[in-house]
Amino acid sequence: MDEMLFHAPVAIAVGAGFKRDIASLAQMQNFMKEWPPARRGAIHATALKACDAARAGHLSADQARRAFIAFAEAAGILWTGVDPVTALREAKLARNARSGTSNRLRPSGNSCSRCSRTCRARVRSRRMH
Repeated sequence: MDEMLFHAPVAIAVGAGFKRDIASLAQMQNFMKEWPPARRGAIHATALKACDAARAGHLSADQARRAFIAFAEAAGILWTGVDPVTALREAKLARNARSGTSNRLRPSGNSCSRCSRTCRARVRSRRMH
């Protein structure tokens, strides 16, 4: 099978933030066919048709690659290069800033007078450390 490599692989996020490179039409086609049927839509169909057309010689591999990138962006799986944990933390901070809540812990009746936080030692034994 002719691989028809892309000029540059398309990096996508799979699983728990792991990166996968799609470097050829064959890899693109396999990925598109593995995509969950419930999540398929018009953009998925367009990208898959572009892949089939490129494999048949009616489109260039670069045109199919661009269709795959559009699909990956729409699906939210295009690799951004940002660590997923960092991205989630930044999203939470931005959400808190919009809602006006603070990410800091507030002193309460269970707060430690030494560090102004709820200490595990205090919670466990009901005494300060």
